[in-house]
Amino acid sequence: MMKKIKSFYNKDHTDFSTGYVDPFEYHHTFYRILVAFKVADLDSKKAPSYFNQNAILFITGLGAALITFISFCHGLETFDLLLITEAGSYTIVLGYELLILSCTRKNFKQYHNFLRVLKEDFEFICTAGEKYREPYFENQLKTWKLSIFACVFTFGIAVGMIVFAFVSLFYFLATHDADVGESRPLLFPFWFPDIDFGQSPAYEMAFMYANLCVIFYAYNYTFMIQTQIVWIRQITSKVDIVVWSLQDLLVDIHPARTREESSHFSYLIKLRMREIVIHHQSMYSLLEDYATVYKKLLLYEQTFCSRVICLTAYCIAEKLEEGEFQAILALLCVATIVLHFIPCLLCTFLASKVCSVCDACWNIPFWNADPVIRPYMVLIMQRSLRPLPLQAIGFDNISIETFSKNMTNAYSFFNMLRQTNL
Repeated sequence: MMKKIKSFYNKDHTDFSTGYVDPFEYHHTFYRILVAFKVADLDSKKAPSYFNQNAILFITGLGAALITFISFCHGLETFDLLLITEAGSYTIVLGYELLILSCTRKNFKQYHNFLRVLKEDFEFICTAGEKYREPYFENQLKTWKLSIFACVFTFGIAVGMIVFAFVSLFYFLATHDADVGESRPLLFPFWFPDIDFGQSPAYEMAFMYANLCVIFYAYNYTFMIQTQIVWIRQITSKVDIVVWSLQDLLVDIHPARTREESSHFSYLIKLRMREIVIHHQSMYSLLEDYATVYKKLLLYEQTFCSRVICLTAYCIAEKLEEGEFQAILALLCVATIVLHFIPCLLCTFLASKVCSVCDACWNIPFWNADPVIRPYMVLIMQRSLRPLPLQAIGFDNISIETFSKNMTNAYSFFNMLRQTNL
């Protein structure tokens, strides 16, 4: 079994050294989930219908977010800090699911543009860009592995939360004292006026509904994080194509000795430069589409990530002092850290790759080039030095530095709450 899993992970039984490679077959798990979310039909001119799985995910997430928000408000009224922190964390997290689904429906055209560019790049590598085939597919294999890791990790967190929810329930049933009057544990801190979620059948309904919400959330988040990984990695692969083409721009070009040679070299350089400009422009179009879809999501993460980590860590620490370990909140805290780290790392990598185009321009022997291409080189270099279109007023750049700052803020808030005598 482990050999099969390892072979699947490494794509050992698939030869990508010759012939045409279908990108949707190569990244088949990624493509299947796009089909499920109704954004993979390139011939469709209309937004996905409301009557599909996305609507079910949205309604389920909205219901859970409303109940946890009501619980949060109840915690504010009763000044129950543990309820405030736990319900507040789940409200923020469930609100993120609604934002993901909203962006998916609103920006399906950007998804289509991305899929078309992905298909065009694979066709280029398998035909005109055959000499770049080996390094290109090495990068694609890394993309595949990273996306598989993200999927397994996200669903692993969801499964772990559900398992701990059942374990907590079984432990409670085995050890509780009927005279104490304790309530059976729920995955989410549900509270609603005139409803006792500790009594049947309200408890059973809330317990299954919470578990269902966790599975739906993991499914939705897997779509988002896997698409984000493949998208960013495809932009960097596009950058590699530009860099490789720049390195080969003046191959077999030398100072002309005759008019015929000068004419031939000028034509050859212009032809190569034309391909470079096309790929470079396509790279920025792909980057703009990515920013259109994911900018709001990344800024949401930047705003609320430190708060979720702080609140969950505080609730865990307070429960530990009472002799109870909140395994579910611990999983949520770890997942928040890791899944916030991944896009920060990818965006840092993306920024460095885009800047590498400028270095590639400097490294070519441009003194052998026709003067007509030098303005294009200058424009490419200037454009490559611009910041990524993922900025907004009042927000930091999406980077490892921002991730570190968010972790520092979370730790500071955590210490502040712990030292407050309430």
